Amino acid sequence: MKLSQWAKKLGISYRTAWRMYQNGQIPNAVKLPTGSIIVLEDECEIKSVVGENNTVAIYCRVSDNASKDDLERQAERLKEYAIARGYQNKAYC
Repeated sequence: MKLSQWAKKLGISYRTAWRMYQNGQIPNAVKLPTGSIIVLEDECEIKSVVGENNTVAIYCRVSDNASKDDLERQAERLKEYAIARGYQNKAYC
């Protein structure tokens, strides 16, 4: 998979992925003679970027008490996102 696709899959910017490649932080990344950088999919693990325990913190907020219902929906969306990505989450709202 191309480096740009790998970055999108992880939810990081291409520039961050490029810096990671330059620092040797992406396992099984290969630069082709054309200059394209390919990350081999079977070794592409989110754990190596997020951390060993895959834990993330979720932070939600709204501007005033009138928007409290929005806070609940926002927290639920973020929890679903974290679960879909395989993260263990700790919600702080």
